[in-house]
Amino acid sequence: MEKDKLRILLQVLEDQSFSATAQKLGYTPSGISRAITALEDTFGFPLLIRKANGVKPTAACLALLPEIHEILHHEDLLFQKAQEINGLSIGSITIGTAYSRFCGPLQNRIQSFQQTYPGITFHITSGFSNDLCDQLLAHTLDFILIGKRLGQWQWHPIKESPMMAWVPAHFDLANQHTIPIQSFAQEPYIEIYAGTDTDNKRILKQNHVQPNIQMHATDSYTAFAMVEAGFGMVLNEEENCVFQSPNVKILPVTPTQTIEIGIAYLDDLTPAAKRFLPVLKEMVDVL
Repeated sequence: MEKDKLRILLQVLEDQSFSATAQKLGYTPSGISRAITALEDTFGFPLLIRKANGVKPTAACLALLPEIHEILHHEDLLFQKAQEINGLSIGSITIGTAYSRFCGPLQNRIQSFQQTYPGITFHITSGFSNDLCDQLLAHTLDFILIGKRLGQWQWHPIKESPMMAWVPAHFDLANQHTIPIQSFAQEPYIEIYAGTDTDNKRILKQNHVQPNIQMHATDSYTAFAMVEAGFGMVLNEEENCVFQSPNVKILPVTPTQTIEIGIAYLDDLTPAAKRFLPVLKEMVDVL
C-alpha cells in the first residue's frame, strides 16, 4: 500500500537513516530504500537527499508533509472507527506536554485507562508550547498540555501557574517577600531558550520590561544551576520550579503574573482519543 510507504517515509525523516528505520520497522535497509524509490517514482521527483552521514528531506518533500500527515490521520480515523464498532480494542493516542511535571499524573491516568482498554497504546513527547501547537495542527499529536495559545483548536483550562523569580541567595532582592517584575530590567538576567517564543518572554513584553540579559541557558535545569552559581536571575513558571537549593530563593513576582495552562485538541479526534479525553480532563483534580 502507498500509505505504508508514506509511513516509512515519515519514519526515515525522523530517524534520518535507512538502517535505523529498517531496524525499527523490521525491514532490510534495501527494502526501505526501494519503498522510498517507489514513492519518488510515483510523485515524479526526489523526496530525500542521500548523504554519507544520513538523509534529509528535499524542499518538495517538505511541501508534501502536511498532506501526508492529513492522509495518514484520516486513515487512522477510519481504522479506529472500525475498531470502535468492534469494542475499541485497538488504537493509538499521542500526547505532547510542555511541562515535565505533568508526566507523573499523566502516567497514572494512562495506566488506569489501559486497564479497561489494553489495546490502546500511548506515545508521549515534550516540547515548547508553540512547537506542540504546530504538531497538533499537523495531526501528529492528539492532545497537548501547554501554556494557553490562541488557535483553531478546543481549549480546556487546567490551572493558573504563577510566574516566579529565581534569585541567587546572596542578592539583596533575595531578602524580599516578592520581586518587582521591573527588577529583571536592572539585575543580571539569564534568558532561557533564546530565540524561542516562551511564556517568560511574553510576560516580560506584556509588562514592558526589557530584561538585562547577561547569559543564556538551553533549559531550565541549566538556568537553575547558573542562578545557583550566582550569575543572575531567572523568570519562570511555578510549574517549572522543580529544583531546590539553599543558594537559590524562589519568590513570586509583583504585580502577580500567571499563565493559564490547559489541554488543546482538535475536533476530529480519533475514537480512542475521544474516549480518553474525559480521563485527561480529570487531571485538573491532581495538579
